[in-house]
This record gives sequence, structure tokens and C-alpha cells, in this order.
Amino acid sequence: MRFTPAAALLAGALALSSSSGIGRIGPQGPSTIHDTSPEAAAWSEKGLAALDAGDLTAARNNYETALLLAPGDPNIYFALGKIARAEKMPGRAIKYFDDAIRLDPKNQAAVLEEGLAMMDKGAIESARQTLAQLKTLCNKNCAIAEPLAAAIAAGPPKVITADAGKAPVAPPLAK
Repeated sequence: MRFTPAAALLAGALALSSSSGIGRIGPQGPSTIHDTSPEAAAWSEKGLAALDAGDLTAARNNYETALLLAPGDPNIYFALGKIARAEKMPGRAIKYFDDAIRLDPKNQAAVLEEGLAMMDKGAIESARQTLAQLKTLCNKNCAIAEPLAAAIAAGPPKVITADAGKAPVAPPLAK
């Protein structure tokens, strides 16, 4: 009880200081400079190490911590999108890739991965629109668009039901 006023004051001070860089707008619009603090970079490196080790949960936790420290860094959103795709969560992946594209509109890798996540979800028409956007970004020689074009040509992912793997049930024996 004695610490409640001090804790509230400290929380307010931290909230004000952490929000000072949010929403910075320059003469050309939102800042595209990626101000990554050393702490955020350290958490991103931990996330990358966990991802390389195959620990998706630790990688996600580390990148989410980095995101709290550097909310304007599109690379962190991109990494979280890749993790979400690996965890078979295409809706969340699309959101993260969309955030990366919002912060860095010319990020071809994020546009590609967003299109692939759309295919994972079965949203073929949205993936086609994303492919057109990607081809617009890369102009003539667009080798980066080939995986998305191939995924669209292959069609939506096959849906497997829970009943698909069950063996047929034999009729009961007569008495």
C-alpha cells in the first residue's frame, strides 16, 4: 500500500517517456528511419538465435520484447510474421507483414511473405492482388515474385478433416 503512489508516478513517467517517439511525422510523412535502440537490437538477436535453434516460442517472445522497445522497426514485424507463418497462423502473419509494409512500403520481401500467408489462409484473390503489387514494386525482372506466382498456380492448400485419417468401422457382430 505504501508503494502504490510511487508506482503510479513511475508508471506515468515511463508511459510519457516511451511514447515520445511514437507518431513522428516529418515533412514527407511518417518517418521511414528505423530507430532501433541497442536494447531492441539485443532482443532481436536473441530472437534470431532462438529461431535458428527452432524454438519458435522463445523467438516470438524475444521479438515481441524488441517490438515494445522499437515499435517503428519493420524488420521486427517481418520476423514476427515469419514466426507466425511457421506456427501455422496465417491471419496473424498477414497482420505482421501488413505492419511491416505500412512502415516500409517498398519492402518486397514483406509483400511476398504476405502473399504467401494469404495463400496459406486460402485467400487466392487477395494473393493475386498482392502478386500484382509485388510486380509493380520490382518493375521488370521480378524473380522475387516467382514463389508467390507458383503458389497461386498450385491453388489453395488442401484441407484435411479429422475424419480423413480414420479407418472404417466394422459392423457389430450378430448374437
